[in-house]
Amino acid sequence: MTAALPAFGLEICFYLGTLLAETRSRLARIRPELTQAALLWISALAPYLVFALSAGTFEIHAFELLLLLTGLVSFWFFLMPRRIAYDAGFLIITAAPLIARAFQHIYVSPNHHLRIDVLGHLMWIRIGVFALLVFRGWHPGSFGLWPGLRDWRVGIAYYLAAIIPLGVMANLLGEFRFAPITGPWWQIILTGGATFFGVLWVVALAEELFFRGFIERALLDMRIPTIVAVIASAVLFGCAHLWFRHFPDWRHALIAGILGIACGYAYVQTGSVRAPMVTHACTVLTWRMLFR
Repeated sequence: MTAALPAFGLEICFYLGTLLAETRSRLARIRPELTQAALLWISALAPYLVFALSAGTFEIHAFELLLLLTGLVSFWFFLMPRRIAYDAGFLIITAAPLIARAFQHIYVSPNHHLRIDVLGHLMWIRIGVFALLVFRGWHPGSFGLWPGLRDWRVGIAYYLAAIIPLGVMANLLGEFRFAPITGPWWQIILTGGATFFGVLWVVALAEELFFRGFIERALLDMRIPTIVAVIASAVLFGCAHLWFRHFPDWRHALIAGILGIACGYAYVQTGSVRAPMVTHACTVLTWRMLFR
């Protein structure tokens, strides 16, 4: 913990700074532009070094892999033309380490109770977000930590519309059983709040930005019919969950695909990434609090 706390503190500062439009705007004014990419690259490596050197888990081969992966993301839009085909390559590069669970091998913990690979996941999300929004100049619609009133209304409405089909599909697949968490009321409330905002600000934020704000937005900008754009992004969202537990985890992929349709229409209605973030987070909260 002595090694982990400074590393997580540094990463959380970087993470929150990346999600603030004002911070991104200031960093985008740095010249020459390659300096921005170099700073992003250094910031990606710093939390790992703080932890690994303090905890005595530094491994040169893991560090070299981290150098390569973070360097690709940091410099991708300076090395490649800004076209949809190369944007798709960027998405593949950002998805591959998560699917392969590469960070579990890079961020080695001396204690199996401490999931230090979470540090890598936070880093990977923020450098991907920064590269996409600043270096690529992508405009996904309204984006940020806190949903507006309309985002809450629309996000919750699509959550309520999706919860029955999601429940029916889960029941048909035999994937979940009803088993609400137990304990003192205050503990349940704290657990629910931590779960909701943890999912909203990390998992939902990253996945909705890439699947709705990027993939679905690109399809809509290409004048592809709305229903096709929504279903295409939902199918890709479902396919990303084939590696959820074991490959091919088609049960979770089907369930994620249904959720992706609800999130896709929440995005279409508002033009805001924050609305599907709400739908996504509410669904995961229901799953974790009421089912096993």
